Amino acid sequence: MLRNLLFVAIAIFLVSSPGAMAKSHVSHDKKSWFKTKKSSKKKAKVIILYDFVGPYAITGKSNAILLENLLGHFNVKIVSKPASDYVSGEMKSAIATFYIGSTYSVLSYYNEGTKGSNAYQAFYKDIATTNKPVIWMNYNLQFLEDAWNKNNWGNTNMAEKLGIKFQYTFPIKFNRVKYKNTELYKGVVPFATPGAAISTCLNEGDNRYACALELTRIDIVDANKTQVYATAYSTFDSSVPETPYITKASNLWFVGDVPFSYMSEEDRYLAFSDLLHDMTGIMHKEKHVALMRLEDVDARTSLADLNAIAELTREKNVFFSVATIAQYEDPLGIENNGIATRESLAGSQIGARLKELYDQKRIAVIAHGYTHQAGNFQNPYNGLSGDDFEFMRVVQNADDSYSYLYPTWNDSGLYAYIRLRAAKNIFKNIGIKPFAWEAPHYMAGPNQYRAIKELFPVQYARLLYYPSEKSIDITKKYNFIGQFFPFVIRKDIYGYTIIPENIHNIEDAPNAGYRGLTSDDIVRFAKKLSIVRDGVASFYYHPYLGTAELIKVIDGIRAEGYTFENAAVLAKKYRKK
Repeated sequence: MLRNLLFVAIAIFLVSSPGAMAKSHVSHDKKSWFKTKKSSKKKAKVIILYDFVGPYAITGKSNAILLENLLGHFNVKIVSKPASDYVSGEMKSAIATFYIGSTYSVLSYYNEGTKGSNAYQAFYKDIATTNKPVIWMNYNLQFLEDAWNKNNWGNTNMAEKLGIKFQYTFPIKFNRVKYKNTELYKGVVPFATPGAAISTCLNEGDNRYACALELTRIDIVDANKTQVYATAYSTFDSSVPETPYITKASNLWFVGDVPFSYMSEEDRYLAFSDLLHDMTGIMHKEKHVALMRLEDVDARTSLADLNAIAELTREKNVFFSVATIAQYEDPLGIENNGIATRESLAGSQIGARLKELYDQKRIAVIAHGYTHQAGNFQNPYNGLSGDDFEFMRVVQNADDSYSYLYPTWNDSGLYAYIRLRAAKNIFKNIGIKPFAWEAPHYMAGPNQYRAIKELFPVQYARLLYYPSEKSIDITKKYNFIGQFFPFVIRKDIYGYTIIPENIHNIEDAPNAGYRGLTSDDIVRFAKKLSIVRDGVASFYYHPYLGTAELIKVIDGIRAEGYTFENAAVLAKKYRKK
């Protein structure tokens, strides 16, 4: 039985102009499949401004969406728009303003005196003449410095007030960031899979490639006005000096690149995520939570395997969630000598055992799609529940890469809603109420996500976000990027509360050309994640793997200072706030 095939964990491949790395684009559409009530409670405001001009314009908006999702950890109202639409004085009403400099030499795209040029100038002046926090990422700091010095805003210049000066953008070889005495990747692909766009990346060995090597550098001219929180350096060239990566300079935070490009479980993305608390001024207590999710449980799962894990977690006092497939399907007879078979969780031994554990309050249950496959065809493997994709049409290519063509049934929200409603009814017949859902292989279409949210407003997963879903060009319409989260997200752009999965699983039999993962890898990911003050170390585990490796994972994560908790309780807590 093929259970441990490709469980897709999407990496983020976003680059700033004029970099030559791979590009992924995202669009922002907040329209819900159903109408929902808006909260009347007033929240603190955060502004996101991004470059939206030039050949890489969509990259700015893509990064803005990822930032908006990440800021969904906080109970804030987010206003996200191009910097060319900024209005003078606007940042005074915000607790923090983020600027994503993703278009190199952005002012060269605007004639002096035009609306866009004037908007940037108004933004620069407000930075100089107010003390509101501004978080500046990557390019174009020289334009702020030049305008400030030219106009002598506030009877001072940038260096005098902030204690920093723009130096230059260094094009190569920065591949590590240090934060809280922890070494993190700086845009490193930890394992290049078939078809990966790595032609312009530097090979670190072990099939690992450094791909976000650029850094915008600053000079610190007054150490009394600055604090360096993270530094960047190179493992390729010892002559490249270690330099500030994230610096607080009076009311301005400067980040040396856009930390969403090529992010992975050990990336500087974690440092940026932790410092969002300081940047927004919203402090959360230091608390490290661990979550365990048992994966791909259906009516045909071995009862002995499930009982062994249930007994181990009872002994270890570990609450866990179960990603459960309500309807088992084998339309091509892969597991029954060519005879098509199906079996509902209701009425099965596994369903009865899950009900016992649920009633004993030892597990929470997640609807892992409806059948975890798409129909009477290979998608792409064998049509079998737990192996195939349910909400994405997928083709496996000759070189072992994958083509993700389009969401099933043309991204029909109604189709997705009906399937998850059928799953919910099966759980209801058993006497179980799932607290969340998880897209099979973490993949669904944007309308499918929105529709299913009306049934399950909590998702326990990594998610995809789409750049051009309204495009009539099918080659662009379903391009996507993915995002994982180091902590709970109260609300992403689809409106979900997201319980994260972020440290993977044991991958004992990876597909050809794909990364294997061990218990040591999972524990190392958790250790890196511990730099996030309220990080949630969340892994998943397949029941057929037995208990020996699970013991190593549980004990290893606990040794890093984490406490195992109930994901359903955690979701309820964040949804109430």
